[in-house]
Amino acid sequence: MEMADKKSLLWDAFDEMKEKWSLNEDQIFYKKELPSEKMIDRLPESRVKDLEALKQKYQLDDIDFLFIVGAAIGFTEGQTNVKKIVNSKISEIEDFVNGIIGKKKQKG
Repeated sequence: MEMADKKSLLWDAFDEMKEKWSLNEDQIFYKKELPSEKMIDRLPESRVKDLEALKQKYQLDDIDFLFIVGAAIGFTEGQTNVKKIVNSKISEIEDFVNGIIGKKKQKG
């Protein structure tokens, strides 16, 4: 397989995984938890099954599959970190607003 074809194949597999796994606004901003699952090598079990399906669909060899697994772990952990940071900032804002509202109520 030519390098350009392999690169395109890997991007297609990654884009499919990314589209399926992307968090939506509710999961990021409204503190909704993802269902807890058994973890396998830092990924939920259902996502490992998704990766195995991608391997079959795109007929990835072991090296290509390893690349996709690494990208999947990075993508998943990146989303988790973003969610934690956003929730932390929202909590800080809520605390600040509640502090101001609480002070105004006490003065009145």
